[in-house]
Amino acid sequence: MISVLIPTKGRPQLLKEALASLRRQTFPHYEALVVDDGEGEGLEVAASMNDLRFRAFPNPGRGQVEARLQALAQARGEVVLFLDDDDFFLDPAYLYRVWRILSREEAVVYGEGVLYLGDGEIPFAPGEMGDWILTDNRILASGTALPRRLLGELRGLDPDMGDYWDWDLWLRAYRKTVPFRYLKGRGLGIRVHGANQSHGNRQAERRIFLERLRGKHGLPPLELKDHLSLALEAQALGQTR
Repeated sequence: MISVLIPTKGRPQLLKEALASLRRQTFPHYEALVVDDGEGEGLEVAASMNDLRFRAFPNPGRGQVEARLQALAQARGEVVLFLDDDDFFLDPAYLYRVWRILSREEAVVYGEGVLYLGDGEIPFAPGEMGDWILTDNRILASGTALPRRLLGELRGLDPDMGDYWDWDLWLRAYRKTVPFRYLKGRGLGIRVHGANQSHGNRQAERRIFLERLRGKHGLPPLELKDHLSLALEAQALGQTR
């Protein structure tokens, strides 16, 4: 079974769309663990779906990493997959593709997506894993999966990394030579808005977490970026070739 970890805060309609996209998956052996970090709207949405595979809990701590840790503590699946409450699956076979890989080997599986802006969309293709992970986090947290046992071996999620909890985990896996498997195609829909962009109203706080990540992993000076800026960089590079 795949355990889908979904932290949520104050976005009930988007959460409902995320859960609806999960219901459309052709692979039925999953559970969705919704952890509400807000006023309880997420608990109500999960209950309203009338699906026994959806379980919801309040966050006993504070923040997105603590919410994921609470979901992880409740997980019963052999595989853990991350999904943000404002993202959703485009490919109905996405979970099946993840399971097909992880039923054969221990790896980190990540996919491609489409960034949805208010007035359009931009394809986002991270590419095969490489040394770029030391300077840019191209991997979409949503849709990325790994065996729960492997996550334990990597010592789980580090709350001190804040917004960069995911990059921290990928770096630890990369340096332990864990295989990364790349799923091509329009797998995920990623909504781009002020709350999840590095130039949003939490820029100073994001810089603090980025410096913590850099210090922990001995990385060179890092530029504050988000997936939109990385996608635009890739577009510009493609146009100059």
